[in-house]
Parts: sequence; C-alpha cells; structure tokens
Amino acid sequence: MTMTMSGLLYIMLGWSLSGPAWGWKLNLGTCRVTVHTHELRHHFHAIRHSVVEQDMYLGAKFFESDIMKDVQDSERCCLLQHLLRFYVEKVFSSYASIHAEHKRTTSLMANAFLSIKKDLLQCHCQCGELTKQKMDAIQASFEKLDRDIATVKAFGELDFLLDWLDSLRSTQV
Repeated sequence: MTMTMSGLLYIMLGWSLSGPAWGWKLNLGTCRVTVHTHELRHHFHAIRHSVVEQDMYLGAKFFESDIMKDVQDSERCCLLQHLLRFYVEKVFSSYASIHAEHKRTTSLMANAFLSIKKDLLQCHCQCGELTKQKMDAIQASFEKLDRDIATVKAFGELDFLLDWLDSLRSTQV
C-alpha cells in the first residue's frame, strides 16, 4: 500500500509537533517513573539564553554543585517531589516574560513537572532530615531575594535539576 505525499507530511508534522514518545525510567529508590528529560531540555534551552541574560544578581546560587549529590536512594523521590513543587509553585508561576513563546514554554515545562509530580503520587516517598535541610536551604535562599530576581535565578539554574534527573536514568522506555 502506498502512502500519499499529504499522508506522509501529516505523519511527519504530527511527529515533529509531539516529539518522540520515548522517555527514561528514573531510579528513585523503590520507585520508578518515566521522565522525558530530552523534551524538558529542549524547552529549557529554547529560552535559556534569554533567562540567563536577565540574571543580574550573581551573588547567590540556589543549587550548589553538591546539593544533588549524596542523596540516599530512598530519598530521591522525596527530593524530586519537593523540587517539582518548588519550580511549579514558586518559579514557573512567577516567571514573567513579555515574549509569548517564553510564556508558552514555561507553561509546557510546568505541565510536564505537574505530570511527573502526579506519577510520583503512586510512590511512597520517604523524606529524611538531609533532604529537608537541602530544601529548606533552597527555599531560604529564594526567599531572601526579590521575587523577580529569585525567579529568574532559579529558572536559569534549571540545568542542575535536569542534570540530576539525567544521572538517575536507568532504562529507556
């Protein structure tokens, strides 16, 4: 059976709009969830340059290079839940851009984070003191700054979270 040129174009357009359907299973202790980190990176990198340009306050960092290290396997799920909530409630909801494409991208990322958060509900995440301290430190650093400055800085540091998620990948699905 031959496919018409318009049928082929329709399939190609559908694929390009939705992107590949595969993702990665993340190793979160006893829990496994599928995350499409390649799509998150694609969306983030589409606006990263603009966001980083807006970051004029270089005196603070929310994610020091070691904040994601030394997280016990059993606490990865909990830390991820807290980080997703932080980004959805504090960062994505407060990020203001005059560019329609940036608003759309931010919305796509927030929806992806909410989807991951929903998948994590099936897990029984355990939170230990170290995870609580890490999130308290991130929250305190965020609250010390002006809301707009903190939002831009946290958005610009999203690479740390994406790198951590990539480090947790176990199998492709």
